[in-house]
Amino acid sequence: MNNNVGRLMTIAAVTLLAGSCNSGKTISSQDETGIDPKEAVPTSTIIYKDPTQGATSPATQPPPAVTVILPTDRAIETVITMVSATNTPTAAISTPVPLEMTETAEPVLGPIDYPVGINPLTGQKVTDLALLERRPLAIKISNYPRYVRPQSGLNVADMVWEHYAEGGTSRYTAVYYADAAERIGPIRSARLIDLTLVDMLDSALVASGTSQGTLDRLWLKPWYAAVVTRANGYDCPPLCQENLDTNSMFTSASDVWQALDDRGQNTAPTILGLTFHSIVPIGGQPATVLRVDFSQEAHSEWRYNKASNRYERWIDISATELEAHIDAYTGDQIQADNVAILFANHIVDFTIPEDFDADGIHANFATEIQLWGSGPAMLLRDGQVFSGTWMRDDAAKMPSLTDNNGEQLPLRPGKSWIYTTHLRSNMDQSGSEWIIVHRSPRDRGKLILPTEMAGG
Repeated sequence: MNNNVGRLMTIAAVTLLAGSCNSGKTISSQDETGIDPKEAVPTSTIIYKDPTQGATSPATQPPPAVTVILPTDRAIETVITMVSATNTPTAAISTPVPLEMTETAEPVLGPIDYPVGINPLTGQKVTDLALLERRPLAIKISNYPRYVRPQSGLNVADMVWEHYAEGGTSRYTAVYYADAAERIGPIRSARLIDLTLVDMLDSALVASGTSQGTLDRLWLKPWYAAVVTRANGYDCPPLCQENLDTNSMFTSASDVWQALDDRGQNTAPTILGLTFHSIVPIGGQPATVLRVDFSQEAHSEWRYNKASNRYERWIDISATELEAHIDAYTGDQIQADNVAILFANHIVDFTIPEDFDADGIHANFATEIQLWGSGPAMLLRDGQVFSGTWMRDDAAKMPSLTDNNGEQLPLRPGKSWIYTTHLRSNMDQSGSEWIIVHRSPRDRGKLILPTEMAGG
């Protein structure tokens, strides 16, 4: 597959959930390249200017929504904001075909009940049941600047979430549960999506730090004691910074679990929502290549290896070139049994600056990825792609995947890589090659300092 996006010949428009998205005020982000994130924390009260609006306001408001209280399986009262949808998502994968399962004696695993010894994140059986009694670890791992690669430990994670960070870049949340690595990193700071991920994974959160705005949200969580950061009193081990570079912090899963043990936070999780089956569903289309672009500089690609029946990952080394994405811990190319894309509403929160310019006035701001309610989804497994819907109606559950007929869309037992991209992302197809182009709201703006408001 040629790495130039423009050579794709067939363009399939994706009609996605609009969610009453600010009545057309949302603007696709300007591509920011060469950004070296610096999670500075402002020391004074600041009001922010929304660059998509003409006036100064405390924050960009989310689309019209209805707030409901939903039950959880962990006896925690949780408020979930359900985004109101004004139109039904239309799959971008040709004509929807109802999904049917080939008859087999093998049971479908999940989404609520899993047999004893089955890892609910992979659908695979573990040899030591004690592995499932420890708390999952959601660990933030850097992806930009490019010199942070190859990262360590991504290939060992049970699953990896890749999400838009800001400034045209993406970041990872790698989840370790049954599998573990003894060198993981470089560790970077948390983002708003991690509050949602920890809710659904019943996990701990491991990060180098947070912006003040994200920290304010974390403080409100009942699981805040399991946020493994220096700000929360954790030191080395488990968080060991090897030099002055921001991207030089590493950890090991065993050190984190020990630190959680010491605080009484290494508790067994309740994980619900995912479905697994080894039999390939009916109704897919060939998918030998998937490319996901978060900006003009941030690209990744998955290429199907028929011999291993897995997808192998490639990553940008420039705006137009890719190379095999290697895990420094294992020395192998990163692979996945499942690659999923969840299309979700993205809202920029202009009260939370994440990356400051050198002038201390301009910044890229936090993006809230609204993984509640439902939205369109794609699942790649076994060399095929399936269209469907993700649904998350409980804060304590993973997003469930269903096909176009409303039936469960099962993952292949194994490791999964999950992208979150905007509802308005573009999709192109050329034969068995697919490309998703994320369209982010504009996340760059100017901080309005108190001194600028004198007399006003």
